[in-house]
Amino acid sequence: MNSSSFVKVSDILPAILKKIGLTQRLEEKEILSLWAEVAGDEIAARTRAVKYARGVLHVHVAHGAWMQELHFMEQEILKKFAEKAPGARIQKIRFGAMKRE
Repeated sequence: MNSSSFVKVSDILPAILKKIGLTQRLEEKEILSLWAEVAGDEIAARTRAVKYARGVLHVHVAHGAWMQELHFMEQEILKKFAEKAPGARIQKIRFGAMKRE
């Protein structure tokens, strides 16, 4: 076996992840984990990013007043996401009521 028959894992891993459907799940996990950092402590304390799919980030909000305020801040938050995660393709944020347990 010669060295030319070897392939770097870093060269094939993205294709394998995409083929088995993990690329989207990893992207979702990264975006959800960045929510608190992007939103800031005050907003993060009253919200929870719950899902990311097809360019839409779904965020549950504790109170209606905060939901309205966040609608006004959506473009600013999207800009912060673009700075923190340039590869993320978040186009919209949907704010909804936090479910009571």
